[in-house]
Amino acid sequence: VFAADPMQASVTTTREGVGLSPLLQHPAMMIHPPIVFAGYSLWAAPCALAFAALRQTNLNPQWTMLARPWALVAWLTLGVGILLGANWAYEELGWGGYWGWDPVENGSLMPWLTGSALIHALMVWRKRGGMKKTAVSLAIGTFALCNFATFLTRSGIFSSLHAFSESPIGWMFLALMALLVIAGLILGASRRESLVATGAMRSLVARETLIVIATGLLLLLTAVVLMGTLSLPLSMYVFDRQGVVGAPFYNAVLTPIGLSLLAVTAAVPLLRWGAAPTPSQRKMLMASAAAALALTGMAVLLGVRQWQGLAVTALSAMTVITFVVALVQEAMAKFPHRPLLGAMRTLREKRRAYAGYIIHLGFVCLAIGITGSSLATQRREAEMRPGDSLRWANREIRFVKLHQRELDDKFVVEAELEIADEAGVYRLRPARHQYRLQEQWTTEVAIHSDWSGDFYTILQYGDTSGAVSLTLIDNPLMRFVWLGGLITICGATLSLIPVSKTTDVATREEKLRSPIKRPHILDHNQAAQEGSRQPMHSRR
Repeated sequence: VFAADPMQASVTTTREGVGLSPLLQHPAMMIHPPIVFAGYSLWAAPCALAFAALRQTNLNPQWTMLARPWALVAWLTLGVGILLGANWAYEELGWGGYWGWDPVENGSLMPWLTGSALIHALMVWRKRGGMKKTAVSLAIGTFALCNFATFLTRSGIFSSLHAFSESPIGWMFLALMALLVIAGLILGASRRESLVATGAMRSLVARETLIVIATGLLLLLTAVVLMGTLSLPLSMYVFDRQGVVGAPFYNAVLTPIGLSLLAVTAAVPLLRWGAAPTPSQRKMLMASAAAALALTGMAVLLGVRQWQGLAVTALSAMTVITFVVALVQEAMAKFPHRPLLGAMRTLREKRRAYAGYIIHLGFVCLAIGITGSSLATQRREAEMRPGDSLRWANREIRFVKLHQRELDDKFVVEAELEIADEAGVYRLRPARHQYRLQEQWTTEVAIHSDWSGDFYTILQYGDTSGAVSLTLIDNPLMRFVWLGGLITICGATLSLIPVSKTTDVATREEKLRSPIKRPHILDHNQAAQEGSRQPMHSRR
């Protein structure tokens, strides 16, 4: 009402009743924007708690317990919004992809990455008294990046399908981001003594050490995305010419970072907090790595040749194997003769830990889907007349005929295709719609999906003779992208469920049953003679 008045008189008369843009008439897009902005707003809570903690005299880890559920809900909400946006782009825009490294897309990805790092930093503070400066900085910085994402959307500095027109609102959000960062730096500097780590890292292969490495990788990933996003306005301002960073840059730079994150994730279930792995854990890590290499050899025999694909295969296999091995080990320790009961008991008592491992499995599925759809995708342009057939990507594709029909709000042109592959015969109908009210053509793709991949068809145009121009795309392993998102949502939801009192009691009972050192009770006369009441020795 004061920066961009919606009731301000317009110098042009706009036609009323044009309705929602045809590109946005998709189930995912109907809920994607409010979910993303809800995610942005939810990150305000961890930020506020971090500022409140910095104002306290005694900076204790209590604030991490309050911030954890807020951070998880915000991370989950923003992640769901990003996933819905990717699904909309894949099904509606008609280019065969789901992520185009658009500046506004990047704006939503950056706080999700730093939020992932924040959740792990909060864990290290709570468990080991470390990463205090990192946790506070990430809580404030993540919400600042949410404001930066809104600036990208509302400022008009980018021409994007996702962005609004130029508005002073965007610059207000940029000012708020700067205010948050400056206030955080001042408060953090004033409390630097209270932010000193209280627990030293005792091993290079302890769990908290790997979390520090993963946090650094996530921040490096964020920095690369930020640099690529700002390349266009900075090149125009500094060099007075347009410089755009495209997908090849991101793929080249982010591949080693993503593989490193996957490697860190693979080892976590068999590591301990504050100590090096036990001899049995070392053996299990070596056995898991050997099994993963064996599976990678099988992938080579099946035809995988790219080094990125082989690396993802090895690391993904090891992540799954270490998860299973850790669960079996703990189950056998609880009930050696009833492993199923032991596994259920372990999952109940350590639900939060295993919920985190489930999120890691979702990350593995996502990595498999992204790798398959990026490295092995095939594309072909085809001009076909009714009755024509072609053999491509292990499929027999026959163009049956071109259909045209009138509906109440649009004119539809639709190509009927008959496809035969190893699984059987099916029909696809890629189409183009002309919306009368908006006077706009849209592409409606047709997709056949199974676990091996997606067969993605696009109708480019059809002429009066019935001939068509088609784009055919084979996207391997695409289902794993959506499966990874679903598994991650399930793991995060499971992690949010409060720990029950029954579980707490069971955990305390388990600790009481574990071997502990108990001192001998000495005779008072003996203690007096020795001049001390300290126990002479201990026994288990």
